[in-house]
Amino acid sequence: MNISKKCQKAKPIFDPERQMIEEKLPEIGRIPDGCWIVGGSIKYIYLDIYSDTYWVKFKCENGGKFVILKDNRHEFSDYKQMSIEETIAHEKERLEKYYDFCVNRLVDFIKSHPDYIYIRSHSGGKDSNLMRSVWLDAEQRLDFPPKGEWIFYNTTNETADVYKDIKAMGIRIINPDKPWRKWLEGNNYMFPTVVRRSCCTTYKEGAGKKQFDHNKPICMVMGIRNTESIKRSQYEFYMDYKFDVLHLGSSNLPKKWSKLAPIIECETVDVWLLTLLKEIHINRRYKLGSMRVGCVICPFSSNYADEITKTHYKEQWRWFAEAITKNYNNYNSAALGWSLQEWISGAWKRMESKNHSIAHRKPTPENIKLLADIKGISEDMAKKYFGATCGTCGKRCNEVEVAMFYKVFGRFEGVEDHRKPLCVKCFCAQTGISTHDYWVKAKEFSEEGCPLF
Repeated sequence: MNISKKCQKAKPIFDPERQMIEEKLPEIGRIPDGCWIVGGSIKYIYLDIYSDTYWVKFKCENGGKFVILKDNRHEFSDYKQMSIEETIAHEKERLEKYYDFCVNRLVDFIKSHPDYIYIRSHSGGKDSNLMRSVWLDAEQRLDFPPKGEWIFYNTTNETADVYKDIKAMGIRIINPDKPWRKWLEGNNYMFPTVVRRSCCTTYKEGAGKKQFDHNKPICMVMGIRNTESIKRSQYEFYMDYKFDVLHLGSSNLPKKWSKLAPIIECETVDVWLLTLLKEIHINRRYKLGSMRVGCVICPFSSNYADEITKTHYKEQWRWFAEAITKNYNNYNSAALGWSLQEWISGAWKRMESKNHSIAHRKPTPENIKLLADIKGISEDMAKKYFGATCGTCGKRCNEVEVAMFYKVFGRFEGVEDHRKPLCVKCFCAQTGISTHDYWVKAKEFSEEGCPLF
C-alpha cells in the first residue's frame, strides 16, 4: 500500500482543528479521528493518506465563511480507514531508514568539515524540529562537539506559541533593529504583498548576514526541503557560493559561507510521520490548523489560515485590522473597487483592482454577472474581459488593455464577434500612437466615466 500522491503535502487533523471545521460546517457531522488535510483556502479531507479520493472538499471564502464544494462521504460506507497509529507502523521501516540516512550523512559531513562554524537556524516549525532531532542524534555519534549555535531570527510577527517553544529549547533569539510593526509604521503602512515581500529580506536573510563574520567558514544549517517551492526544488544537501551562482544564477551568501539542508528530500507527509514516530514536539499552531509556522500576518497566508489567526490570536488580528485600515486610507485602495472589509479580508495581499481579480477567475455566470454589475456594462461585454489575450502576440491583457481596444474599435455587443483585444504594445504598433499617448487617453476615458474602464 503506497501513500497517495494527493496526500504528499497532507497534515494530520488534530482535535482543535477538527472542532473548528465541525463548527463551521455542521452539516458534515463529526469528522472521524485520524483524518488528514491538504490545501490552502480550498481544503481536502482524506480519511487516511492511502486514499486517492477525498472524503470532503470545502472552501474558506474571504471573511471566513466555510462552504462545502464536494461531499464524497457516501463513497466510504465500506471503506476501512487506516488509523494514524496503523499508518506509522506500516511506514516505520521506510521512515527509520530515511532518518538514519539523514543522521549518517550529517555525521560524515561534520567529520569532513570539523572547522566549519555551524549556525543552526530554527523557525519554531515542524521542519526545524525534525532537522534539530536529526542534528542532536548526529552529535551523539561524534567524538567532538561541532562549533556553532542554535539561533532564531525574530521577525516580531510571530505568535506566542512560537516564542514559547523557542525559549523552551534554549535557542538564542536574534532581535531586529526595528520591530515589524514599527517598520510598517515607518513605511507609512505600506504592507508587503505577494509580489513585494521585502519583509523577509529585512528580517531573515539580512539579519543573518549582519550577525556573523563574512570571513569565517560559516555553514548555515536549515530545515528547508525540495518540495516547499519551485526555487527550493533545485536545492541540495550542501550548497556553497559556487553552487548558488551555477544553479541559481546568483548568491546572497558571503563567499566563505555555505548552507546545509539535512532533510532536503523529505516530503511533507513524511515530516509529519517522522514527527509522530519520533515523538517530536508539535507547535500548537499546527494543532489549531495552520499548515505552516511563521509570520502570523503574511500576504501568502490563505483565507483558512487568516480565520485561524482571527479566532485564536485575537490581539494580533485586532492590530492588523487597524493597521491595514490605515493602509487602505493612505493609499486610496477604495479606488481599486474594494470595500474596507474586503481589503481587510484579503484583497490587500495582491494590490490589484477588484475588476482585475474577478476577470482572472473562471468565467462562470455568477462571475460574469458580478463584473457586469460592478462596471455597469452588459454581461455580453463583461464576458470579453475573462481570459483575454492579445490578438497579435498572445500576451494576457489587463483590464485597461481590454477596455481601450473595445472603446476605440467598437464594442460589437449582441453580434458574433471573434476579435481579440490588443496589448498596449501591439495597440500602439497598429495605431501608430506612443505608449505615453495611450495611457493619457486611457486616463481621459476613465475620468470621463466610461464604464469599460
